[in-house]
Amino acid sequence: MSMKFDEESQASYDWRMNMQARLEKIEADIFAMKVDIAFLKANSATKADLAETRSTIIAWVVGAVFLGQLLPSLLKLLLPG
Repeated sequence: MSMKFDEESQASYDWRMNMQARLEKIEADIFAMKVDIAFLKANSATKADLAETRSTIIAWVVGAVFLGQLLPSLLKLLLPG
C-alpha cells in the first residue's frame, strides 16, 4: 500500500490508490484467464479426436442403415410365416 506524503495533494493520492486497486483487479482477472485457458487446453478435443469421433459416428450410422434394410429380409427367411 502506498504512503501519502505531506506535499502530495489528496486528489493525487486518491487517484494513485484507485490505480493500485484497478491494477490488482486486472492482475486477478489475468490469473483467472490463465487458469481458464489451462483448463481448456487440458480438456478440449484435438483435431485427431474429432476425426476419430466422426469416423465412429459414420460407421454406426452405416451399420444401423444396413441392418435396418437387411433385418426385415432375414426375419422373413428365418421365421415361418
